[in-house]
Amino acid sequence: MIKKPQGYDESWAFTGEAPQLPAGCYVCTVKQVTEQTTQSGRPQMVVLFDIAEGEQKDFYKKQFDLARKNSPDAKWKGVHKQLMDGSSLPFFKGLMTSIERSNSGYVFPWGKEGNEKTLIGKKFGAVMGREQFLAQDGSLKWTTKIDQIRSLEGLKDAKVPEDKPYTGAAPAATAGAPGGNAPFIGTPGPDGFMDIPDGTDEELPFN
Repeated sequence: MIKKPQGYDESWAFTGEAPQLPAGCYVCTVKQVTEQTTQSGRPQMVVLFDIAEGEQKDFYKKQFDLARKNSPDAKWKGVHKQLMDGSSLPFFKGLMTSIERSNSGYVFPWGKEGNEKTLIGKKFGAVMGREQFLAQDGSLKWTTKIDQIRSLEGLKDAKVPEDKPYTGAAPAATAGAPGGNAPFIGTPGPDGFMDIPDGTDEELPFN
C-alpha cells in the first residue's frame, strides 16, 4: 500500500510541462526594481514581481527554483517593463500611483539615491491575460502577462481580458518570441534574482 507523502497536497506537480499562470486578477509583490535605458535611449523601469496571495502564491519563485535545479542560468519570468517618458508617462504615473494606493502610508521618495529599493516588498494589483506568440522553434505557445496594473482596491472591479491568439504570419526564420514575461538574460544575484542587463530593447508601454 502506498501512503500519501506528507505535504503531497501542497506540493507543485512537475509533469515535464512548463507551468502556466492562468489569466486572472492577482495581488502581486515587487521583488526587484531597476531603472535602465533602452537601446533607443529611453528610460525604463523594470520590475520583477511575484504573486502574493491565493492559489498561485509564489508562482514565479516556484518556477524559478525548479528551473534552477536543472540550469544555473535559469531566468526569473515575472517581469514587467515600463517606459517612463513621452507618451508612456501617464502609464508610468499610473503604475506608481497604484503602488502608493496599495500600500498604506507609502509615498515614493523621488530624487533620493537608491529610492527604487523602497519599492521592494510593496504590493500592487495586476490584471493578467494570456497571449499567444511564435516561439523560436516555429511553434505557437501561450504566455501570461500583465494587461493592466491597478491598486488593490481597483482590482476588485477589474475584468480579466480574453485570450489573444497570435495573428501574425509565420516568418521563415524566427528571431524570438515577442515581449511580455520573456526571460531576462542575466546572471543570478546573491538573492537568486537576475541582475538586469543594460540595453534591453523592449519598448511596450504600460497598458
